[in-house]
Amino acid sequence: MLPRATVLAAICGRPADKEAETCRMKDGRTAEFWTAAMFSTETGSRFTGFVTMPAPGADAAAPDRLSVAAATYVLKDMRWRLEDVQVLSGRIGTGNRNGGAPEVDERLGAVFRPLSRGRLLMGLRLTVYGTAGSQGFSYLLLQFRDAPAHWTLAGEVAAGADETAGCAEDPCRLGSSTGRLEILPEDPRDPAAWPPVRVALSGTVLGADGVLRPATDRDARVYRFDPGAGTYR
Repeated sequence: MLPRATVLAAICGRPADKEAETCRMKDGRTAEFWTAAMFSTETGSRFTGFVTMPAPGADAAAPDRLSVAAATYVLKDMRWRLEDVQVLSGRIGTGNRNGGAPEVDERLGAVFRPLSRGRLLMGLRLTVYGTAGSQGFSYLLLQFRDAPAHWTLAGEVAAGADETAGCAEDPCRLGSSTGRLEILPEDPRDPAAWPPVRVALSGTVLGADGVLRPATDRDARVYRFDPGAGTYR
């Protein structure tokens, strides 16, 4: 993994504040290191570092939407060489009330699936924090193409929630579930299409009758990419 300051300097075009893990963009916005991933496609091994910054027009002190920028490196001659720097199209929401980025679950790591034509689909498991200690989980989906190296935000899919911190009675009648992302195979009849994804829940959920029950296969959801909207639905 490359040093975070290296990623920040590549994105901002100037030295980073190593202690704060931030840098200043040319337009004055503060970019903060967010997460990183190593992966492989048909054309080689790569490393991408991601940073977040207030979206244009958002309150810089407490933004409600964030822009994501990426620095992608390719492994050549046993060294990481900078291949591309970009600000991704689209926006993500913040993960808490002070405008910080959603928390990436580094323990579980990203979900990857290399695809044909030098593409890759990645899911980052995110946690956002609500009132009374509640947590919401989701997967941010990102598409990668290697010619040239380019990332695209492709939407966010729900992956459970933990409401138990707000319980005021015993036994608790609030659910606690987490989702597992599976990137399904490509359709051989349409090799240019992005594959569907499936999220299966474990834990407990509220049924239609308002009764808490264990999550089952019927709670799993399949999402497909809508090219017109540029997102999974």
